[in-house]
Formats: sequence, structure tokens, C-alpha cells
Amino acid sequence: MDEVLFFLLKNGGGRRKIRVATAELGRAVGMSQQNASRRLGLLAAQGVIERKDGIRITPLGMKVVGEEYEVLSKAIKGGSIRFDGRVSDGFGRGRYYLSLPGYRKEIGSKLGFEPYPGTLNLKLDKRDIRVRSEILKQEPIVIGGFRTRERTYGDLFAYPCKAGGLGGAIIFPLRSNHPQDIIEIISGVNLRKALKKASGGRVAVEA
Repeated sequence: MDEVLFFLLKNGGGRRKIRVATAELGRAVGMSQQNASRRLGLLAAQGVIERKDGIRITPLGMKVVGEEYEVLSKAIKGGSIRFDGRVSDGFGRGRYYLSLPGYRKEIGSKLGFEPYPGTLNLKLDKRDIRVRSEILKQEPIVIGGFRTRERTYGDLFAYPCKAGGLGGAIIFPLRSNHPQDIIEIISGVNLRKALKKASGGRVAVEA
């Protein structure tokens, strides 16, 4: 089970609002205060928790908790996470963001490749939607956001992977409008072209 959700559940967050400092949460689940704060922000953005005058797990969050019990055994045993998805057309936002020097520099430094300006979007089957939770249990490589005169760009959580055998990383922007069944993957190459996949084509991923 997601360690942050488990902590909240164990401390009564499924029944009522609780108050907990991010430093305390980080110590309890073995992560930095900064990452604990990011994880809470991501869970809130996904609708899994509410953060107003305390923290409470939402009905959607309780559903996620139930689903994660089914994958708990696999999480304990460890090993790679494998799934596949169908290539889905995006809206072109990935091309814009991955063309920004701030992100390109961070990705090159922390992931070791210069990103192709665009993401491979994979739509998960219903049975695989829980994969998102499995991936997020791992400690991410944080691609730091940055600020320009016009606006602030948020952090990205990155998880190295192989898509169709080619190296890359699954990314979860902290600010995203993608539905929960879409996984975004970046790489040093145009994955869609390199894998010769049209819309609807299946791609196997190992993370």
C-alpha cells in the first residue's frame, strides 16, 4: 500500500480530518520533508486526499486503498513493474514543456539524456490503472521546477523505465490535467517513431 496513504489511514485519516506536519510524516515513512510535502500535494491533486483544516482521505482515496491491498504482495516482494498501454494522442503540451531550457537541463543532469520534445502517452486498460499507485510507491527522481518572469513551472516526478525496450522515464507532473488512465513517458528519442507505433498501438513498459 502507498506508505503515505497507509500512514494517514493508520492515524485515523479515513474517518476524520487529522493534523500532521510534513516533517513528522517524512520521518514516519522514511522520506525527506520536502518529498513528503510533494507527495501530499500529488495525492490532493489526484483527489485521493483533502487538505483543508487538516487531512482526510476521500472516498476515492479509500477505494484506492482497497485496490492497493490486492497488489500489496507484489510490492513487498519487489521486482519490476510491468504493464502495457495503447498509444494515445496528446494535446501537444509535452512538446512545449520539454522544449523549456529549465526542464531540459534538469532532465539531462538527473536522468542522463536530453529529452525529445514530446511525450509518449499511453492509455491504460481498466485492469492496469492501479499501476500508477505502484509506481508512485517508489522514491522518485525529482525534476525541479523553475520560475520565469511570466510564471512558475512545477516539479516533475520521474521514474526510469523501458518502453518497448527503449530507455526513458515515466513522468508525473505535479500539475497535470491528464486523466488517471494516462501514463506519460519521456526519452532521448521520439518513442512513437522509434517503436513505429500509430495511435492505438500497444507498448510494453517495464519500470
